[in-house]
Amino acid sequence: MDNLIYKWNFSDNKNRGRFWYIRAISIVLWIAIWWVLTKQYWLTIIILLVAWVTFFIENNSAEIIEVKVSDLWIKIWEYFYDYHKIEKYWFIYNWENAQFLRIYLNKSALKNIDLKIDNKICQDLKSILSQYLEESEKSELSWSEKLINFLKL
Repeated sequence: MDNLIYKWNFSDNKNRGRFWYIRAISIVLWIAIWWVLTKQYWLTIIILLVAWVTFFIENNSAEIIEVKVSDLWIKIWEYFYDYHKIEKYWFIYNWENAQFLRIYLNKSALKNIDLKIDNKICQDLKSILSQYLEESEKSELSWSEKLINFLKL
């Protein structure tokens, strides 16, 4: 029988203001108009579909994500990931502060899952997960991830 070892919650809500949406819609429309003017109609359709799907997914996702760790699996919201489905994990830091627990899956489609953490959760998880999974070297946020965080994308 599996025993719950650890659990935490984090908010996945992105606080985007009206100005952010105006800029995003303007950029998408500008690109779409440019592709129409250059007669690349299929690219226009693609960017409009991608923008619509992204907007739909972002506005229909859960605000609070619950993560549970047991001796057999990690449950993220409603999905179970057995330890044999997880290849490795590592912690991502922004300077000295833990930002994410990145889980690398053995699946072909979805490879990485980033879970928001803080330094306390990081310390607790290091001792727990090392018993079940291989930990890779700690890493820093890449410049593109820092830019995404800064722009609140």
